[in-house]
Parts: sequence; C-alpha cells; structure tokens
Amino acid sequence: MNELRKGRQSIVFPNYPSIAASAAVAGKKEGKGPLRADFDQIAADTKLGQASWEKAESKFMQQTVLSALKKSNLHPADIDYIFAGDLLNQCASTNYGIRVFSIPFIGLYGACSTMGLSMKMAAMAIDGGFADSCVAVTS
Repeated sequence: MNELRKGRQSIVFPNYPSIAASAAVAGKKEGKGPLRADFDQIAADTKLGQASWEKAESKFMQQTVLSALKKSNLHPADIDYIFAGDLLNQCASTNYGIRVFSIPFIGLYGACSTMGLSMKMAAMAIDGGFADSCVAVTS
C-alpha cells in the first residue's frame, strides 16, 4: 500500500498543511442560536439584503472568504485555488459569489460533506506541492 494512505479512507500528510484562519457568516436565525459567539458576521436579515436566496447564498460565500482572508492577512493574489461548493446545480451560488476574487475555482459537490471534501482537497493540493495557499468554503 502507498505510504501516504492509511487504510482505505485516510491520508497521511508528511508536510502538515495547516489552517491559517477560519470564518463563518450566519443568517439571522442561526445568529440567535447557541453558536452566536462563533460567527464572524450575522446577517440582519435572512437574505443579506439580496433579492433572492440564491443571490444571498453568493453573498454569504463572498463575505466568508473576505473574512477568512482578512483574518489570515492574505490577499486574493496569495491564493492558488478555491475549493468550494454549495447545494445548487453546478455550484451556481459559489461561482457567482467568488468570481470577484479571480482565483482558480475547483467546484465540489459532496452534499453535506462538501466542507470536509473541500478541506481535504485543499490540504492535498498544498501537501502535494501544487499550491501554497488555498481557500476551502461551502454553503
């Protein structure tokens, strides 16, 4: 078996990629819950002032990436790839939300596993030497 794999589902990262920063943007309802203190931003309304949920989801993605970049002292030019996804067809909300950054986008769809999938793919890209910094985000 390959020394970089441990069993059928686990990967060994010899170079120890790490998380530089994390961010979470929540809707109004989530902001009233027990995790309130863990959010970087809580929207005053469920649609972040947007005309539709799809546009709001794009804005949530964009705000989350901006918050993580700020907290990590990184700029869009420092990021090699964004690994991201949402539950809409063809990652539409993600695509519209992050295109302002002009960072190569690798769209992922794993349903409820998209966050774990995006983090694993970003870590593999960094550990494998294909990237220095990545963003992993989902909605």
